[in-house]
Amino acid sequence: MILNRLIIPEHNKLNFVLRHTENGEKYELPDSCRYYMIISKPAEPFENVHFHESETEYFSFPVEIPVGEYIFEVGIINGNSERTVILPALDERFRPLNQLFVLRRLEK
Repeated sequence: MILNRLIIPEHNKLNFVLRHTENGEKYELPDSCRYYMIISKPAEPFENVHFHESETEYFSFPVEIPVGEYIFEVGIINGNSERTVILPALDERFRPLNQLFVLRRLEK
């Protein structure tokens, strides 16, 4: 079961908004924390190909990774670089929950 799927043409910016709630309310990110996203290849050993941090729930960054299928994880990183996963990349059977597809463009 795929929970989130992001699709982007190669060399484009990835833009999305994270809707993070806790107890039915919009989550307020503490001042010392940031959201992060890790993009990885979808097979073991799950090689990370991109890491991005955001101070808000808005993510916008260029994706300069090869055309293909990836998985991603989203979480919170604090001032001590400790991470808390809020959107895991895989389920308990190592099946993808969050996919990113980078598609080939017709023109470069």
